[in-house]
Amino acid sequence: MSDKSLPKPDNMSFEEASEELDAIVKRIDAGEADLETMMKEHKRGQLLVARCKHLLEDAEQQIKTMEAKDLP
Repeated sequence: MSDKSLPKPDNMSFEEASEELDAIVKRIDAGEADLETMMKEHKRGQLLVARCKHLLEDAEQQIKTMEAKDLP
């Protein structure tokens, strides 16, 4: 799969990003690809981790906001 056919991490849901990240980790751990491919996979994985982290931080902020509204 070429880089151009992959969805941009910024447009992915948490579930999509984490599933792809899991697949990348499995491929890298298997060690069956050449070094160049594994480096590309690692770079993509870093982008996916950043996306998941951003989405989790947003969710955490939303929860804090909801909790603050519930306080008397």
